[in-house]
Amino acid sequence: MAKRSVFPQRRLVHVILVPGFGAFDALGQVQYYAGITSLFQEWRNHNGLGRVVLHYFDNLPTASVSSRAARLRAYLAKRMARGEIQDGDRIVLVGHSTGGLDIRRFICDLHRPENKQIPVDDGRRVPAMQLREAINAVVFLSVPHWGTNIADWVCSYQALSALVVAELRAAVTGSQFYLLDAIESGIVGSAAAVTDAEILLALQDALTEANEHYGKPGPLRTADAQEAASELELYFRQMSSDFHVINDLTSEPHDAEHKSPAHFNDRERKKELALWRHPPINVLSYVTVGSRAFEFPSGHPAPVWKLENPLDYFEIAKDTALNRNMDLAYRLCYRVCAGGPFCWPALARQNWRVLGEVPPLPLEVWDNDGIVNSASMLWPGGERVLVMADHLDIVGHYKLREAPQARHERRRYGVPRRYQAYDGLQSYPRFTPEMFEQVWTGIFDFAANPHQLHRSKKTRSKAATRAATATAVSALVYPG
Repeated sequence: MAKRSVFPQRRLVHVILVPGFGAFDALGQVQYYAGITSLFQEWRNHNGLGRVVLHYFDNLPTASVSSRAARLRAYLAKRMARGEIQDGDRIVLVGHSTGGLDIRRFICDLHRPENKQIPVDDGRRVPAMQLREAINAVVFLSVPHWGTNIADWVCSYQALSALVVAELRAAVTGSQFYLLDAIESGIVGSAAAVTDAEILLALQDALTEANEHYGKPGPLRTADAQEAASELELYFRQMSSDFHVINDLTSEPHDAEHKSPAHFNDRERKKELALWRHPPINVLSYVTVGSRAFEFPSGHPAPVWKLENPLDYFEIAKDTALNRNMDLAYRLCYRVCAGGPFCWPALARQNWRVLGEVPPLPLEVWDNDGIVNSASMLWPGGERVLVMADHLDIVGHYKLREAPQARHERRRYGVPRRYQAYDGLQSYPRFTPEMFEQVWTGIFDFAANPHQLHRSKKTRSKAATRAATATAVSALVYPG
């Protein structure tokens, strides 16, 4: 008689959230994917799906896509070696922005001969194909599959980006000195009030969180402040020592020998897609389309925004019907991303469905979400969903959300962190909690049963397909 296991065998679905540029799980008390855990718990309780579990992956902030992919490979292999991911479990990878390129590079690298066995703890090795076979589905969120103009723009001003990182590191060091920190955080807070840029409030919170003089005094607060300061210092040190990811995000390649997935040519992309077919990986892509802060001629790329041209600054003035409800950060990022070398991808699939409000049509090559050109997000396979949102909305940073402890400590002590989520790019119309819930409920549904969507599409009649296309999709035709 076969020996029966004491523990019941249950296949688990592991949903791994892979961050994009910046690449932290949590920096201090700020999470990259904000508000996801509570929504996930509600969804799991409602559907009775305790077999679906959520993981947050922490990566290098601005290292090359190749380095970030190697770190993801080591992370998953270690989870598998330790039994957290068991035989028969399924892995669903969710990648936002650069995180999607990390996933693509990671899957390609699993097929490389030198990665046949992945070393983990105590000299153990995990077969790469064992890990590959566990990958059942991928969700792309605002991923620059063909690069983005904003990266080309940043590359043209690399000295400026290095200076910004150096200044941020200095600010973190200054946060250890109470008077200097009070001055710096006050300046940042005043700038946020003038510009309406909530991203500056995030910087202010980071500085005060790293200072033990804010919050209820005691050993725990001191330890938390020291940890926050160490995390920030390491974070910016890694940025200053390795900023290669920006070259991997450009529309045009910088290194022909070590290509980013964003720079694969058509032949290389077809070979890559073939790697996803055996065993099959189901794909769901969310394409974020930001509100148009500016108008440019249809069918033509927008001109490049030049930092050294004083006349270009008048373009981002908050005085038109298009952009008067948008903050400076969004207007500037949108304008920079609109102009550049990005062209319409030849392999981009031109059929999709729309979730929520229909975006401006027809979509142009200069349309973007403030960070990534929308047409660059069109992965050639799987299901594509257009969502009217900016680049940070879809990962939970669509409104200013107060930290739980802020109200309690505000009256008695200085508050180390006032907010836990920010509307870093304030586009208009505003992304709503209802839209956020629809997006992530759809992601969780897809993770639990990625085949359901494909089955429903196959069983739909041709007449119904034509009707749906006529009403919801026919207007969404990209220019050739």
